[in-house]
Amino acid sequence: MKKLPLLFLILALALVACGGAEPTPTPVPPTAPPTAVPPTAAPTTEAPGSYVDTLTHVPDVSLINITWHWVRRDPNGNDIAEIVVPNPENYTLLFNEDGTFNAQVDCNQMNGRYATDAPGSIFMEAGAMTMAMCPEGSFSNDMLQMFGPAQDYRFEENGNTLVFSWVAGGPVDYYQNVVAPVAEVPGSMIDEMEHTPDPALIDKTWAWERRDPNGNDIPAIVIENPENYTIVFNEDGTYTAKVDCNVSGGRYATTPPDRIFIEAGFSSMAFCGETSYDQAMLQMFGPAQNYSFAEDGNVLVFSWAAGGPVDYYRLVPTVELPAPAEGMATGTVTAPDGIFLRTGPGVNYPYVGAAPEGTTGEIIGVSEDGQWWLANAPNLPGGQVWASAQWVEVSDADNVPVVAAPPAELTLTSVPWEWVSTTDAEVGEVFVADPTRYVVRFNADSSANIQADCNTVLASYTTDDSSISIMPGPSTLMACPEDSQADQFITQLSNAAIYFIQNGNLFLDLPFDSGTMRFVPQGTPPPVADAPAAEAEGRTFYLVSFGPTAAPQPVIEGTQITAHFANDTVSGNAGCNNYSGTVVPVDDYFQVTGILTTMMMCAEDVMAQEQAYLAGLGALAGYLWEQTLVGTGTLVTEGQLFYTLPDGTPGVMNFVATP
Repeated sequence: MKKLPLLFLILALALVACGGAEPTPTPVPPTAPPTAVPPTAAPTTEAPGSYVDTLTHVPDVSLINITWHWVRRDPNGNDIAEIVVPNPENYTLLFNEDGTFNAQVDCNQMNGRYATDAPGSIFMEAGAMTMAMCPEGSFSNDMLQMFGPAQDYRFEENGNTLVFSWVAGGPVDYYQNVVAPVAEVPGSMIDEMEHTPDPALIDKTWAWERRDPNGNDIPAIVIENPENYTIVFNEDGTYTAKVDCNVSGGRYATTPPDRIFIEAGFSSMAFCGETSYDQAMLQMFGPAQNYSFAEDGNVLVFSWAAGGPVDYYRLVPTVELPAPAEGMATGTVTAPDGIFLRTGPGVNYPYVGAAPEGTTGEIIGVSEDGQWWLANAPNLPGGQVWASAQWVEVSDADNVPVVAAPPAELTLTSVPWEWVSTTDAEVGEVFVADPTRYVVRFNADSSANIQADCNTVLASYTTDDSSISIMPGPSTLMACPEDSQADQFITQLSNAAIYFIQNGNLFLDLPFDSGTMRFVPQGTPPPVADAPAAEAEGRTFYLVSFGPTAAPQPVIEGTQITAHFANDTVSGNAGCNNYSGTVVPVDDYFQVTGILTTMMMCAEDVMAQEQAYLAGLGALAGYLWEQTLVGTGTLVTEGQLFYTLPDGTPGVMNFVATP
């Protein structure tokens, strides 16, 4: 069999990518005689064997289960340019023991097969890949060139650098294990200190909360998302840190009771955005400091030497998970700096604590999008927690049930709140021009983080039943634009006296009937008056059956197809891959255009079912929602989408949604 050129492979992948109220009917296509056409497309056939099939794959323990970051390409005498990758974390390889690999190719994800044969020999075959257009300057096409040619490989730097040498004198690629042990720096100040582990400091997750200038001519810093800026000190004198979008680590030494020196070691080098405080956090790795504890050991205070600024880190509780029973699905935390465990499958859910690297627990479910694992946590309220699948290695979890996201039970502390309006008796409701610039998050420890336009403010608050008192504290004191409502926002927050939550809104009453502030959860889209699928807005539907109108077939057992309508889009899982499309109004119904999917491969019958579903979604001709009385309002609990089958006959998709 001839090998396909890489360009042809990429083009081929691109083609693949490409008391209820009475129901109100919308146009339905005319019925047609029953047909035996099933709701699945013709099965696809596997491609003939490749060069990988001719090799005897012997897993190399030095290669597998490590995330390798591409750092450079040496032309090795060839007439090509040298490549030094500025963002290695965007070009990664992960080799699995079973002969498959996963790759991040800049803005795209890819998987494939590989085989390691005789010592130092490897062949990598590209598989399915997303086909996003990466930014100008991307090295994605350069990375893709290495999938196809046979290569030799070796290790350098004590196994922490993986070197690929293309056969026939081609270029040489270097990949780095960024979580490799930290090399000692000769002559470091740390070597002059006698490190004595401090039990109050080590094996705990500390989250950066704020920086006090301490009289220096620098701005104050108030961190809105402390979970993105954390540090864990290990007993052996090493540490790991999460520095916004990067992972860092190094050595430190403490001479109790109050002296510490932190030395930077490795760090990934991603650009975290203009508003990130990553560089500010990194400034503390190097200067000599004193440290102390406040609030009964729950706050770690770093005081820079020679009268420098002061940093405050708050202790994140460690969640104790019971050991999994024998034979149960198991998950182990792989993140060097640990992970945050949350009440739901998403960063919009509040975290309940952290789990350090190596923590093992029992997996009892998986989220609908497959991006979060549900773990057993009987000692916590609710008895379970969610962990990001990105940082958890699982075993025996193929058959755990899919668990729907819990409703975001809105409390004062559960979400950040955006200020949308203030109402008083004389003027009525006055709306905020841009609610995204005015946000307050109430934390469980009685602190609050406030975004007041261009400034961040650290505050404290107290509550007693429905009473509330908010006391703003340190602020960054930047000069905001002329249209800013920051002063009004802070003044009204300071005067708030009563709070209550109603219909998904937070209300803060001001004293003497001087007004009521209204907030919505951060990220809530503005109301859509004429959404094409308005009745279903914000609802997730589960496909029960689809196919010819007279004989719809149930979805394949063990698969789940979902459709979530929000903001003129529909998204979900098509049984194997996630998808999304744009909902476009057409007369008095709607159609779905621009459908995009991920590129995973599943069993042939599942893929055929998926293709048929997506084809039907792109050929809609009518719909019918059925509404049910739930509490004091109505919700869509069932629905039908009518479409046209490839042979021109009418088809139907039958959905249900739980209240």
